[in-house]
Amino acid sequence: MSISTIAPRSAIATQLSGNYATIIEKVQKNKKSSMPVQTKQLPEVGQKIHGFLVKAVTPLKHLQIVAYQLEHLGTGAKILHLHSDDAENLFSVSFPTAPPDNTGLPHILEHSVLAGSQKYPVREPFFEMLKMSPATFINAMTGPDCTYYPVSSKVKQDLFNLAEVYFDAVFHPLLTENTFKREGHHLAPAESDNPTGELKISGVVYNEMIGALSDPDRRLESTINQKLFPDTIYGLESGGDPKYIPELTYEAFREFHADRYHPSKARFVFYGNIPTEEYLSFLAPKLDVFERRNVEFPVPRQPRWEKPQSFQDTYPIGASEPDTEKTYLLMKWLVGDATDAAEWTDLDLLNRILLGNEGAPLKKAIVDSKLGQDLLPHSGMDSVGCEAVFAVGVQGSESDRAEALEKLVLDTLEGIASTEIDQEIIEAAFQQAGYQHQEVARMYPLRMLFRVMQTWIYDGDPLTFLSMSDRLAECKQRYADDPNYFNGLIREKLLNNPHRLMAVFRPDRNWQAISDEALAAKMKELRTQLTEAELQRIAEEAAELDADAGTPNTKEAIAKLPQLKVTDLPPKPEHIPTVIEELPGGAIFLRNQVFANGVNYLHLDFNLQGLPPELWLYVPAYIDALQKLGAAGMNYEKIARRVTANTGGLNFQCLVQSHARDPKRPVYGFRVVLKTLDGYIEPTLALLRDLLCEVDPRDTARLRDVVLQSRAGYSSELVYDGIHTAMLRAGSAVTPLAYLNEKMNGLPQLELAEKLSNNFDELGGDLMAKIEAIRDFVASQPLAASFTGSDRAYTLVRDAISKWGGGKQQLPPIAEGQIGFSPISNLRQGLAGPVQVAYCVKTLPAPHFSQPTSPLLKLGTHLLALGYLFSEVRLKGNAYGAGCSYSSLGETITLYSYRDPHVVRTLNVFAGLVDYVKNADWSQEDIERAIIATTQNDSPVLRPELVTGLSLSRYLTGQSPEVRDERYKRAMKATVSEVKQVVLDAFEAGSDRAAVCVMSSREKLEDANAQMPDNPLEIDDIL
Repeated sequence: MSISTIAPRSAIATQLSGNYATIIEKVQKNKKSSMPVQTKQLPEVGQKIHGFLVKAVTPLKHLQIVAYQLEHLGTGAKILHLHSDDAENLFSVSFPTAPPDNTGLPHILEHSVLAGSQKYPVREPFFEMLKMSPATFINAMTGPDCTYYPVSSKVKQDLFNLAEVYFDAVFHPLLTENTFKREGHHLAPAESDNPTGELKISGVVYNEMIGALSDPDRRLESTINQKLFPDTIYGLESGGDPKYIPELTYEAFREFHADRYHPSKARFVFYGNIPTEEYLSFLAPKLDVFERRNVEFPVPRQPRWEKPQSFQDTYPIGASEPDTEKTYLLMKWLVGDATDAAEWTDLDLLNRILLGNEGAPLKKAIVDSKLGQDLLPHSGMDSVGCEAVFAVGVQGSESDRAEALEKLVLDTLEGIASTEIDQEIIEAAFQQAGYQHQEVARMYPLRMLFRVMQTWIYDGDPLTFLSMSDRLAECKQRYADDPNYFNGLIREKLLNNPHRLMAVFRPDRNWQAISDEALAAKMKELRTQLTEAELQRIAEEAAELDADAGTPNTKEAIAKLPQLKVTDLPPKPEHIPTVIEELPGGAIFLRNQVFANGVNYLHLDFNLQGLPPELWLYVPAYIDALQKLGAAGMNYEKIARRVTANTGGLNFQCLVQSHARDPKRPVYGFRVVLKTLDGYIEPTLALLRDLLCEVDPRDTARLRDVVLQSRAGYSSELVYDGIHTAMLRAGSAVTPLAYLNEKMNGLPQLELAEKLSNNFDELGGDLMAKIEAIRDFVASQPLAASFTGSDRAYTLVRDAISKWGGGKQQLPPIAEGQIGFSPISNLRQGLAGPVQVAYCVKTLPAPHFSQPTSPLLKLGTHLLALGYLFSEVRLKGNAYGAGCSYSSLGETITLYSYRDPHVVRTLNVFAGLVDYVKNADWSQEDIERAIIATTQNDSPVLRPELVTGLSLSRYLTGQSPEVRDERYKRAMKATVSEVKQVVLDAFEAGSDRAAVCVMSSREKLEDANAQMPDNPLEIDDIL
């Protein structure tokens, strides 16, 4: 429900509005008037509307937005409405929440305010609204100095329903002590059947942060920020350090809310086409009950150092895991002011110049140095609150290489600063930055919120980061006036900047054991200080907490929540306006009629159905080749520059699905995804043709580097992203689609990368041959394309694809054995790794999309996710997350828990699901709420990039408008008895093929097996 850090980034221009010119004209011509403001009348400066004073009205023509800034006269609450014709509206309230310490107080409070309020004394109204809202976004987030509560929806009444609940939640929460204990921390018996025995600490945020800080990337980020900002709040862990979370008191928790969560300190942001007056009418009576407070917004700035510093620390790895080449080395600078848009633009461009592609000079130097296996994900520019930072480092290294890395980086920067930077590199950086201010991207309202809050939370101008195209133009002029402008920036911000930290993060096999022993000793010492009566009381309070968490809301309480009705929904799902044609060469071409604001989107899909079975494992290596190797006689550096100079992004992926009408008809596709501007269509198409037909894996040295980078990436992603890894493994035993998915994205890739890295001289030639075989296969396959963009670009793309060919090819269905799939009955596997929490997964086969019961199963799994599993696993079990997902085209149902302190308890919850459904007292209202909530999946916000890929996927899988209409209609008529029966049938039919996979520490897995000796997990080390 939250994240511990947010770095606001530049957002993207919204869609052009047909009525925008009229709005601008009215804003410019409107005169002051003492007449009452009507709903249709536009606010003007100086007006008082419902107790709000209009402070400024600013037309933002480049964004097709009018910004209205207002202040509530009674409380001083600040309001910003970004009014456009976009139907996806956003309501958000944010507060400055600088943490006082490392207890995670802002984070725990963020969880807790959404757990019931005065007007809505419902247990977890946040999750109750998730059950019944078609919102496009519902969540809350904790940053290093700010907490955000945003919601967005395409349905106006739904938005105001959510805003009603959110407002009461943040300003009038119940904040009971039980909520504090459940979300934050509490003591409980380590064994429920031994109430006066050993103790343990539990809590949702406590478990979340144990899981988060098990990831060395996340731990490194937290630790280095502590060292880089020792004198300000940015050296604190706003998410909470598990060592200190138990120190937080209930009194401090309530006091923090009383102090920080007040309208005088609030920042309200609205976005979209709802009239400003309607928001003000909504807010006025709610704010009028508060009194104004004096508010100060101190900007916490870290005093700059006079000389660079360094430090070393350790992170946990598995007890049997090799510790060679597992060290992280990172250099990080404090480089400037993240609230200064001009400085931010300069730093963003400098980042793109130095690290922006595979051939960028600093990135290339580091990779070529072999000082590590790959660049660290932390590398590049970022913000920590109001401070801008720049980092560069490597993973897969050794601690004795730190000095060499530091020298390499500084020498490389000196060399770049001392010579003329290639103009082509700089121009490409400007173009890449330009996409951010022109593209109509997903989650646009949320992006706008973060741009606003990048300055506003510090009492700066909220519009500062809404005019980034102007800042980009100004920077371009500075560069034109001084061709050495970026050379100077390198010296000022990096070479001559003493506020630099060198971090060495070493692996430690004993780290986890020492940590566990220290906690055990602490618990033992605490226990010795307690009497038997006190221990009994702790057990009783923990049991009371579990009972309270598991008590369902009454129907009367839920009925108090504002909610839509099924009759409020549209009669049909929204369809993408698409024209489909077959080109002369045989390719299928889709043109999507959605405005794209000058950016062109192209997705290509090559049929992979006939790919030889032995090549599937190497598809990711082929993708690496396309992204990181040379082609058509050019080395990787030149290709990388062509990509950066001509596109706004070029990506590749493999999608394995089934056809909507036939589960035995595979839809295996190699997908190419790109975006570009009108003036770059022709060189982009030429580049794409060179890559697809002539990618060259024969550069042995470069290919070896790419293999090492892959190993480093998989080691991090698969080991520490436990839920993803466990889901892939469980699914691989159930269906051929999931088997292929794991083969290309799961542990088989880590095993292959280890094998290739350790034996490259022996296996490199075979790897090259397999990449070439996949290249040649893809280039000869049937092609389908989807395009969204301008008329000129459409013509050029259509003509090019016509010449590429891609005729129809009819292939027989693939038998399961042809791809190596063999179903495993009742797989029970434990994956042991250096993680302190558990990720529990159970996957079973499910009815296909084509089955008439499929729409009903979607409703049932929604009810299970936010009902039974949420209550049993999150509320009672204190896991950070739990859910139930149904893949209709993948034919699977997956139960899962996330950052979970339990294994056996959660597996028992999974096993008890059928009995729960049999006795569940679902009502027709519950079914209707599920219908309302899941309609958003049928009609997502049609942003152009999403449209381009979604229309192609729907075409290839046979999800025609008629099929989607019928499925939607079936769901709308669902009844309680139908949904219950469909769920029961699916789980009972799939139980014999169910697969369980749990990823956790070996100690937790062995302890779990000791508790279930008759049905243990087969434990395997990940590494």
